[in-house]
Amino acid sequence: MTEPLRPLNMGGILDRAIQGYREKFSLFAGLAVFPGLTQLAVGLAAVHPKTTTDPSGGHIALVIASYLASLVFTIANLVIQAIAMAAMCLAASETLHGKSIAIRTAFGAFTSRAARLVGLEFLQGFYAGWPIIIVAVIGGVVAAAASSPYLMVPILAVGTIPSVALYVRCALATPACAIEDLPATTAFGRGVKLSEGGRWRICGGIFFPAVAAIGFTVGWNFVIAALQGTSPFLAGNPLADAALTGIVTFVADLIFLPISAIVLTVLYYDQRIRREGYDIERMMDDAGLIAPVPPLAGDSPTALGAGDIQ
Repeated sequence: MTEPLRPLNMGGILDRAIQGYREKFSLFAGLAVFPGLTQLAVGLAAVHPKTTTDPSGGHIALVIASYLASLVFTIANLVIQAIAMAAMCLAASETLHGKSIAIRTAFGAFTSRAARLVGLEFLQGFYAGWPIIIVAVIGGVVAAAASSPYLMVPILAVGTIPSVALYVRCALATPACAIEDLPATTAFGRGVKLSEGGRWRICGGIFFPAVAAIGFTVGWNFVIAALQGTSPFLAGNPLADAALTGIVTFVADLIFLPISAIVLTVLYYDQRIRREGYDIERMMDDAGLIAPVPPLAGDSPTALGAGDIQ
């Protein structure tokens, strides 16, 4: 994936992402293992002991422990997902520039920045999620008044449209935060600004891997549901069901999470090329035509972090 950076259409962006994943499969799959395993742990921890009419003290303690484990794994999954996505964006950036990076280096670059990355996830989630929350509340009232829960489906479908549009506006904040080492709020604004003039292309880049991942997961879950009706081992065994569902999600993460991260990174550079002439900047830099800015008097070269250089 060392072709010169240049503006790409949607097909070119997806092709470059898939090509990059194939060339560096061990790198990206290795990074995707971490969120895949925590997601599997969340699914298994969600299987709680059955309630009884006369629970013993040991049973109550086991129930409490299972709910605490579920909470701990959910929080861990949130953190690991944020770190892994940033690490894959950084790895994709290095790969696009013809450089190599180790799994430990990419993941370790963000372990101390986990709070920043989780904060950015919350910013993006709140910014994109508020319309669908309002629509869900309105839909619930309408469905209850009409005594028809099926009304929720079209109402929620309509509500996702503004949420998707808002997420597209800020999606590039993730690679901006990872690659430019920006704080969450700064990265959020940077992502919104970079997305201008390319939001349909960004929407397409997000849409195709997401739909493929959903199709893969739903398809296999139908297979699992069919097996539950024929297999005495799966029927009435919530732990086995959770394990199989978790394995499907784990495989989906290994396949599609890296592709999504690479697509976001390619889109990030594509927008920088279109809006900021990044490809020209890189060519001049490679030719030695851009001199480094000397530090101000009294400043040491190490006083400036990567996030301070624009």
